[in-house]
Amino acid sequence: MIEQSYFWWIFLGLIIVIIWQAIAYRRLQRETKRQISEIARLRHRLRSQTARLADVRHRRKRLLAVATQALIIVEKDYRVSRANRVARRLFGALPEDNFFMAWTRQYQLQELVEHILQGHKVPPLYLNQGHKVLEARGRSIKNSQNNQIIAVALAIHDVTQLHCLSRARHDFVANISHELRTPIASIRLLTDTLLNGALAEPELALSLVTKIATQTDTLSQLAQEVLDLSMLESGKVPLRLGSCLLHPLILPLVDSLQPQAEYKHLSLAIEIPLDMQVLVDEGMIKRVVTNLLHNAIKFTEKGGITISAAPHKRANGNWVAISVTDTGRGISAEELERVFERFYVVDRARSHKSSGTGLGLAIAKHIVEAHGGRIWATSDGHNGSTFYFTVPVE
Repeated sequence: MIEQSYFWWIFLGLIIVIIWQAIAYRRLQRETKRQISEIARLRHRLRSQTARLADVRHRRKRLLAVATQALIIVEKDYRVSRANRVARRLFGALPEDNFFMAWTRQYQLQELVEHILQGHKVPPLYLNQGHKVLEARGRSIKNSQNNQIIAVALAIHDVTQLHCLSRARHDFVANISHELRTPIASIRLLTDTLLNGALAEPELALSLVTKIATQTDTLSQLAQEVLDLSMLESGKVPLRLGSCLLHPLILPLVDSLQPQAEYKHLSLAIEIPLDMQVLVDEGMIKRVVTNLLHNAIKFTEKGGITISAAPHKRANGNWVAISVTDTGRGISAEELERVFERFYVVDRARSHKSSGTGLGLAIAKHIVEAHGGRIWATSDGHNGSTFYFTVPVE
């Protein structure tokens, strides 16, 4: 009986062991499945992160390749790890050691990188590279885990043209302020003279009022030409192109200026074929020709002025080159480079006690360029000068 009871206890123990092992196996099986699922999830996440990292690298390479700015990445040891083509064209090939300072030779850029690595916020830096003006901006690159700065990203942009435009705007404001000051001062002086007793003398008062009217006309002309120049530069003046004969277009302009030429004992000649046709805005081109003829008469003391035209071949079609030649004192090579700048003629004319706003040639240049042509001048500096401009043929 005791042996039988012992047997059942052994059997019961075995059953319990088997059940426990089955339960343990089930738990192990569930844990194994969970771990396999976790491993699969981690593998998927790893593949996703790897693909995202590859995409980021690809986009960064494309950005470096197509960017119009010079993009440079400088590591914490001041070595260049990345530089796009624009940067290599700007500073040349990277040295073997890739040191930033040895490559750029710009201590200002080196200081910019140092300040950013130290965690400072640095405003845009402007520096010169040869004849270029560069704008450099820097941003820190941080480690995503500990937020520590590990590198600096630099974007360097060529702002030479913007710098020139800014300087031109400053010069324009300075010049126009100077030009306004002269007639305003004259009007003020003439007005004070009238108020201080000149009104009692009719002849003197009339003379002063006439001079005030002349100065007012000068101010009005200056204001109108500044407005015209602004509209031409902004492209707000539409051209009304039409085919016309050039000789009949020029002849009335020469006749209107004939009295001024005769007053200085100068000859005015037209050498333009009667059948030559052009495609132009007649009003605009009349303004260009009038300005060139007026300047030629103003700066010629003896001899004469000739306006001529001839076919002018260009790659983009047929053109006519119109020229105004004078026998004046000529223009030096230095002056030829600036002759179409705003107010240039004013400075030149002032020494000859002549009137004028100095915006005529600048306006003429914009009108000709609006027609798709070009305008230029030649001179040997001694024996006269010739102004040329081209217009299209129908």
